[in-house]
Amino acid sequence: MITRTAVRACITVCLLLLSACTSIQQIVDMQKPDARVSGVALSSLSLTDVTLLVDVVLSNPNPMTLKAADFDLNLLIDGHRLASLSEPDTQVAVPARGTQTVQFPLTFTFREVAAALGGIKGRNMLDYAVEGKVRVDMPVLGEVNIPVSFSDVLPVPQLPVIRFRAISLDSIDWSGAQLKLDLEVSNPNAFAVDLKRFAYHLKASGREISQGDLSPLALPQGDTREVSVPLSVNLTSLGISLFRLLSGGDSVEVNLTGSADVLPDLELWQPEPLTFEAVQTLNP
Repeated sequence: MITRTAVRACITVCLLLLSACTSIQQIVDMQKPDARVSGVALSSLSLTDVTLLVDVVLSNPNPMTLKAADFDLNLLIDGHRLASLSEPDTQVAVPARGTQTVQFPLTFTFREVAAALGGIKGRNMLDYAVEGKVRVDMPVLGEVNIPVSFSDVLPVPQLPVIRFRAISLDSIDWSGAQLKLDLEVSNPNAFAVDLKRFAYHLKASGREISQGDLSPLALPQGDTREVSVPLSVNLTSLGISLFRLLSGGDSVEVNLTGSADVLPDLELWQPEPLTFEAVQTLNP
């Protein structure tokens, strides 16, 4: 006679065998997970260094949680390896039939870039790539290495360039002098830049003869503008000695100094105010 206990035991064994068969079938049907670099964002940017945030997305098509145990990434600039990131002890759980995103920072300096490439003068953009692999531990199958790659371009920020092209004397009499100041302003960047609070000081023979503020200037990417500034300098500001030099046809050395606030069309870059200084000769 079969007892109830024996029946229960038999049912339990059958259920265990069924569960084991299901688990074995799941292992047999295991699919390779996927990994990809979904994007790279600028975290910080200055004239000296850059920090990139690399987003790696892991996808698990299987009915059980998997563990990503190792991330090995390389940063390449124009094909030259510049920085590496290795996280061998990272343990990231990727849920069953789900995804998990992991973010890693990569920091480097433009000095390192210049050393690797033999200089970056004149470059306002750089080609970069993130390449590497992600190791995932899988039941029975063991370690699986999944390659990842991503490429894009990176801006190289540079301050605008202000050149003191010339200063000329239009007229001079006992009421003062009429001068013209010629500047050239260039934006070497691959993005637009605005110059505001554009202030200048002008000295001749060690004496300040003029100062003021120029109108704000909007510079599209790669643009160069010529700026002419008419100046009226009265006799008091000019001084008798300088008046006599200019009236007599003598050349005078003129020193220009100034500053401007730089507002780039790139929110992460917050440069210090631009300062400039140059010397020209005023020939009456």
